[in-house]
Amino acid sequence: MAYMECHFRSDYLNMNTSVHVILPDDMKEDEKFKVLYLFHGYVGDHTDWIRFTSIERYARQYRLAVVMPQVNNSYYTDMAYGMPYFSYISEELPEWITKTFPISKEKDDNYICGLSMGGYGALKVALTHPYRYMKAASLSGALNIEHIRELSADNKKNTQFEATFGLHSVKDTPNDLKYLINQIKKKQEEIPDLFLGCGTEDFLFGDNSDFKSFLEKNNIKNTYVVSKGEHSWDFWDEYIQKVLKWIFEK
Repeated sequence: MAYMECHFRSDYLNMNTSVHVILPDDMKEDEKFKVLYLFHGYVGDHTDWIRFTSIERYARQYRLAVVMPQVNNSYYTDMAYGMPYFSYISEELPEWITKTFPISKEKDDNYICGLSMGGYGALKVALTHPYRYMKAASLSGALNIEHIRELSADNKKNTQFEATFGLHSVKDTPNDLKYLINQIKKKQEEIPDLFLGCGTEDFLFGDNSDFKSFLEKNNIKNTYVVSKGEHSWDFWDEYIQKVLKWIFEK
């Protein structure tokens, strides 16, 4: 596998930014690779998946490209008082990647996954653009933003949270995953296959179980896998392997 750290200017963010990319290094002529966009969590960055898991080794057996972007603590959101990270991550970055690398644009070849904040981001991107992604996965996802608001209320994260989502509830807005699903249903569009994984000792386990119940009530296809585990890299290293097997299952 080839592993590259790319630095480029984002017009959307009006700044230089970075992305890490893994590619098979024995590319055939005119080959286009399947791709997994893999998102980091809060306080993390684009190096996390490489540093704390064996994602390069796991991707090799599937002949899969992996794209790991940097979005700071933005929750993959067009911030109320900040930068338009959602527009960057969902529009500009995929366009730059497919222009720069031999990556397929076909929906059947595009997948997206993230952990914690990145789990929310991965589902938000896929549910906003359901025609682009075949499968979307969330590991220990921060799937209920209003619960995150409550958790942030009495600590130093509060200012960052308000800068991201503003002072008002995100319920029934494009930052609400349930709202996005309801919008897809109204348009009678196809929802990507969804994977949720969470540890039973994780502080976000209740939010993940609630989201699973919402999917079931709305007859939305999903795979929900839980086991003993906390909000930790031990769990995510194990579960990214489950996600890859799920992506490529027949």
